[in-house]
Amino acid sequence: MQRLVIWGTGELGGRVAQRWTAGPVVGITQSTKRHSTLQAMGVEARVGSAANILQSEDAFLLAIPGYAAQAEAIAQLQITKTGVPRRAVLISSTGYYGPNASGPISPGTPPGPEDRARGIAATEAAFRDWAGETGVAIRFGGLHRPGRGPITPLARRGSAPAGPPNKILCLIHYDDAATAVLAALTLKDVEPVYVGMTLPSPTRQDYYEAACDRLNLPAPSFTAPLNRPPHYDIAAFQRDLLAQPAHPDWREALLP
Repeated sequence: MQRLVIWGTGELGGRVAQRWTAGPVVGITQSTKRHSTLQAMGVEARVGSAANILQSEDAFLLAIPGYAAQAEAIAQLQITKTGVPRRAVLISSTGYYGPNASGPISPGTPPGPEDRARGIAATEAAFRDWAGETGVAIRFGGLHRPGRGPITPLARRGSAPAGPPNKILCLIHYDDAATAVLAALTLKDVEPVYVGMTLPSPTRQDYYEAACDRLNLPAPSFTAPLNRPPHYDIAAFQRDLLAQPAHPDWREALLP
């Protein structure tokens, strides 16, 4: 039996908790809002921090949204000097590469020069310093499902944001992301960093034309196309964590 501790048991963390079968699950949240749902899954729901409960024999998922909040959580783990778990997974972001990423992109590609990209990189570095060889960072792109994803701010704003038409949107369904996280938590041999998305991912033009049509919004407009649009290397992610996504078609999330 192996306990799983999830710090940030929201939509992705809740899916991972629901699928964990190796032992008990402790789900830590910012408030009690989701506790009844988590408890119905058999999860021990708590508010607060994992820093004082994490043990060396645990599996650990850090899924708090936002690199700044993650960095604060990692600082708590470092200060309390809790036992480093058998496996620790950090939900990171392809924002690591910055908004102007171009050409081939792989786990070893340096971070972008922007403040957000450097903040994500610093959070990953702190996580590696704490977790050591047990740590795995997954740089997910946009998580989506019907009613959630890039279509959410589009519906709220009423128009598509301007941007290059040929920029790739790195999308992955919440269920497929949960499958990949479970693999990262349980497999013996894993890489320290993965880029997590499913193919084929749409261009901005593909996505926003389809999404605006779905929402009956004005057709999107675009800036100049990129000379070298990014191309993401997800071979290791496909090999180790998600060989066959259950939701490969990004259009599925545009359905009602």
